[in-house]
Amino acid sequence: MLIELSPDQEILRDTTARYLDREVPPEVLRQLRDDADGYRPGYWSAGAELGWAALLVDDELGGGSVSGAPLVDLSLIAYEFGLHAAPGPLIGTNLVAAALSAAISAGGADSSLTEALDALLAGEATGAWALAEPPPHDAYGTVTLTVRADGDEVVLDGVKRPVEGAALAGYLLVTGRTGDGLTQVLVPADAAGLTIAPMQTVELTRRYSVVTFDGVRLPRTAVVGALGGADEAVRRQLQLALVILAAESVGTMQKAFDMTVAWAFDRYSFGRPLASYQEIKHRFADMKLWLEASHAAADAAAAAVDAGLPEADELVSVAKALTGKYGSELIQDCIQIHGGIGVTFEHDLHLYLRRHTVNRSLFGLPEEHQRRITDFVVAQANAQAAQTRAAELEPAEVSAPAGPVAVERPAGAELEDVESFRERARAWIRSNLKPDHRFRSLRILKSDEEELAEVTRSREVQRMFFDAGFAGITFPREYGGAGLTDAHQEAWNIEIAGFEYPRVLQVPTLVPCAATILEFGTHEQKLRHLPAILRGDEIWIQFLSEPSGGSDVAGALMSAVREGDEWLLNGSKVWSTGAWWSDWALCLARTNWDVPKHRGLSVFMLPVHQDGLEINRIEMLNGSREFCQEFLTDVRVPDSERLGEVDGGWTVGTRWMMHERMAGNSPLATHPRRSQRSGETFAVPLVAIAEGVGKLDDPRVRELIGEMRMLAVTMERLGQRLGAGMASGKMHPQSSAIGRLISGIAGVRRDTIAYEIAGATAAAWTDEDGAAGGKGLDFLIRQVSELGGGTTEIARNVISERVLGMPREAAPDHGVAFRDVPRGARSR
Repeated sequence: MLIELSPDQEILRDTTARYLDREVPPEVLRQLRDDADGYRPGYWSAGAELGWAALLVDDELGGGSVSGAPLVDLSLIAYEFGLHAAPGPLIGTNLVAAALSAAISAGGADSSLTEALDALLAGEATGAWALAEPPPHDAYGTVTLTVRADGDEVVLDGVKRPVEGAALAGYLLVTGRTGDGLTQVLVPADAAGLTIAPMQTVELTRRYSVVTFDGVRLPRTAVVGALGGADEAVRRQLQLALVILAAESVGTMQKAFDMTVAWAFDRYSFGRPLASYQEIKHRFADMKLWLEASHAAADAAAAAVDAGLPEADELVSVAKALTGKYGSELIQDCIQIHGGIGVTFEHDLHLYLRRHTVNRSLFGLPEEHQRRITDFVVAQANAQAAQTRAAELEPAEVSAPAGPVAVERPAGAELEDVESFRERARAWIRSNLKPDHRFRSLRILKSDEEELAEVTRSREVQRMFFDAGFAGITFPREYGGAGLTDAHQEAWNIEIAGFEYPRVLQVPTLVPCAATILEFGTHEQKLRHLPAILRGDEIWIQFLSEPSGGSDVAGALMSAVREGDEWLLNGSKVWSTGAWWSDWALCLARTNWDVPKHRGLSVFMLPVHQDGLEINRIEMLNGSREFCQEFLTDVRVPDSERLGEVDGGWTVGTRWMMHERMAGNSPLATHPRRSQRSGETFAVPLVAIAEGVGKLDDPRVRELIGEMRMLAVTMERLGQRLGAGMASGKMHPQSSAIGRLISGIAGVRRDTIAYEIAGATAAAWTDEDGAAGGKGLDFLIRQVSELGGGTTEIARNVISERVLGMPREAAPDHGVAFRDVPRGARSR
């Protein structure tokens, strides 16, 4: 569900929730198992009075949204339906009403359609949406039922199944094929030749039927829209259906999860609450990840469909695939944690498992939608390949000019509106930057010369940004930034997609380093460093991890001893990406050994290239030498370069790591957005691998590519949700660990999927094997994604213990002076 609701949306959600609490508590749902209708008389008509059937209908026809985003509003009701496993034909009635509203508003509709819509809005009748067909024609969107014209009539022949609510519906909206196009017909439930036969189902309250049309004749005025011209309407209705299903499925996941968290605190085993066992806590962390990811995906799909965005078709499939794939596992994990009681009819968990199980199967299985997502990935890969070829063939037309082209900057202190800024940014980008449609893997091996050339160009482009007023868009003006808003940064991210930008300065220079300086630095420190960073003069690195500590960042052994106005630093740091070409470092060091470890740390800023600081590059399994280890021997740092209070470094450090976890969605850095959002780095390169080994048409390969795109898109949307949630205070400030966890999982899946698609070519290859060659090297080092930036195990601890409030593991170093904390020989 959305992080922020308008007052009217909150009223809509709350009135629905209170009505469902009263009318369909779990004990009533059990009683309805044997009810032929699945709900009690008056239940649906009262719901219609609350607006359940009106949100997708035009205002002038008696409907209307409460927020201007009708599908988002309806998804709030669907979410409550999931939370309550509520009965009622929510999807069918709303889709029929939406179709009738569109046809009537377009003009020329028969009065019978208006009468039907009025009945649906008043709750006097319900609607059934008859699209799905029986096997073997049950693939997503397949239609074989025929609708043929016969004079002033149309004739329907075929079978639809499963059709929800058909037995009670007053009207069925039936999709059939007329020649090469689709036709939709509003069929009264009492039409001659229409047979409705009940089906068995795992659901307790929803009723499904096989509906047979044997020469059903209706006047042509029953056609909704044009004969053979309903393809676009059906596509739109499928979008609506998938969003409603996803929102409802998220509700079932949320309810099962909440019940299980409460159970884990209350249930004791071997003298301890279940919530205290690390294996169970880590399972909860994974469930929390996929729950929040499903919220993000469903909300993004609803917003995209409402706005008519080009990526809406892709996002609805992402939402359906994600909620179907991970929602089922989440609820089954909830049952596992409950133990035997979880698989009894007496317990409530099965109510939500039943609803989710049915939803998962309707309108395409997750695997079908993953293959459908791949269609979008392939289209993007082809389009980008064509742009790259055009750039190679016509370099004079696409290369940047010899010198920067000025674009007038607004004067004065008045905040520039976003659209004016967007137009100014677009003009400047197209006049000054080189197009860049290359796809990059995080595993590309570069020579030192290539790496240094990229660093040099990044500095140049960053300086161009600065001179034009586009560096540090959300940084304060007094520190060299533009002083604009997150919305301006997002506009910039959209406009710069497909053009070069200073990649190497985004992470960690701008985020987390500059972000941490901006938050904790003195005015003088900010003036000293932030303008230099924004000009590209200073590239920063993190001196955070140590050989002895791994993810135990607070266990730092790097010592800092004060000598007058200076500090002497001694020790070692490791896993610093690109330290050999960086300028400055943010360094966590121990300043007090006589207090517990979190209370004796301080943060310093220091030049990387100076006496006493030795940098050794580390060769990785795949031949990369991007990581470095640093050895500091009596390195002198003036006290004026201390960030935050003496011994207060953990306060700085926790925010530092939060910025690191949220780097991919920070408004302080540039993150180009693609027209079909996200997935470029993660999914598109897989197309070239599949093509190279002749497997692009393999259904399993297409499922894998779609899975990767699904994860990449979800990771972006989840990051936005987490950022908004933490900024509003509605999410725990340590929720950034959820973003860290999904980035690790997605990275490992990326390298694994690439390896699986490449097959034997991943392990043994020649120069002629192209993109597939050598993917085994990526597979060897895939765990880097779950190690860097704190291991995913630590992220799971943070999620379960901090975000969910579960008991923390016993800590022998808690409350003990750090010098007395036991350490292994390798730590000394």
